[in-house]
Amino acid sequence: MSSMKGVPHPIPETAARIRDAAVSAFAAGGFSGTTVREIATAAGVSPGLVIHHFGSKDKLRASCDDFVFEALTAMKRENAHRSPLMVVEMFGEGPMRSYADYLLKSLLDPSEQGQRFFDHYVETLEQVIDEGFAGYTLRKAEDRRAQSTAIAMLALAPLLLEPRVRHSLGTEDLHGSMTRLIPYLAEVYRHGFIESVPGGQAGSGARATPGSQHDPPAPTGTDPDAPSTTEGP
Repeated sequence: MSSMKGVPHPIPETAARIRDAAVSAFAAGGFSGTTVREIATAAGVSPGLVIHHFGSKDKLRASCDDFVFEALTAMKRENAHRSPLMVVEMFGEGPMRSYADYLLKSLLDPSEQGQRFFDHYVETLEQVIDEGFAGYTLRKAEDRRAQSTAIAMLALAPLLLEPRVRHSLGTEDLHGSMTRLIPYLAEVYRHGFIESVPGGQAGSGARATPGSQHDPPAPTGTDPDAPSTTEGP
């Protein structure tokens, strides 16, 4: 499986136009249902020129994957200091909405390329846990891959479940749903959602709500020199 690590290399103007048209087409119609001819028409070029620049539809999609993931990551990094409601902006009109639709199509795609996109998401989170992100520091669990995968599941669930959320909240579209959800999702990330636990259930091991200021205290009576089994700082 190919890697998506690193920033995609700049590409010629015509190739960039084809890539942008492909992102929009894939976001609207999915990957299997979108043809090279349709992408070429949207970009104002011939199908042969699409193949000339990218070699195949699969390679064009890989280029789109790299571009969309980097664009979303850069947007989050540049706006990390702003209100969590800033995230809602990406679900409005414009390129970021198209990128969000593309992300959803990729996550729902059962192919190897769909898996590639999710795997890179997890790998990026592993790096964020190790290095921090725009001044934020995350707790470090011993099983970093499981921790990163769990965070990925939490982060992507709102997008994947939004049609169900829409019915539950009575919202009309993705933008409306995320406007309602984002403040509470941010609160969960910052503080967790368990205020206290029943007596006798505060055991050692991985915290139930990583990052929560309400994590249960370590059990009393333990050997202070014994190695810790909880997450690191």
